Amino acid sequence: MAAETEGSSLIERAKGKVKGVAGSVLGDEALQREGELHEEKADALDDARRLEAEADQQEQEVELAEREGALEQERARLDAEATAEAQEAAVERERREEAARIEAEKAQAARTVDAQAAAQRSAAQADERRAEQEHAAATQDAASLEAAAERARADAEVLDDAIDQQDK
Repeated sequence: MAAETEGSSLIERAKGKVKGVAGSVLGDEALQREGELHEEKADALDDARRLEAEADQQEQEVELAEREGALEQERARLDAEATAEAQEAAVERERREEAARIEAEKAQAARTVDAQAAAQRSAAQADERRAEQEHAAATQDAASLEAAAERARADAEVLDDAIDQQDK
């Protein structure tokens, strides 16, 4: 429509000039006024074309602003989504780390219990060996005492026999 309006305004302006000059030459004020009206119409058409161009520009700017707003909303949504995903990943990582820490603590506790049990078994075995050694020593001491007592009994018997023979 702009080319049509532009062409129309040029035609109207040309008509206005021709009629204005003709009216001046002929001394016809009505024809001069008609020429002025054609020029005013050309000015109005130019103004309309300019306003239409401004309106189109504003409409394009509004559309651009709407698209930019939609893009910004989408960007914000994507940022929020990425942030949420990062937070979920961090929570999951922390959960795995906590589970691994608990497993490590359980394994350490099991090793500690095993080590304590082994130490207790070792101590019990050492106590048992010591008790066996003490028992063997006590048995040997008892056998030595028994042998000494047997020798003392034999000596006493010899002495008894000697006293009995002297008393006779």
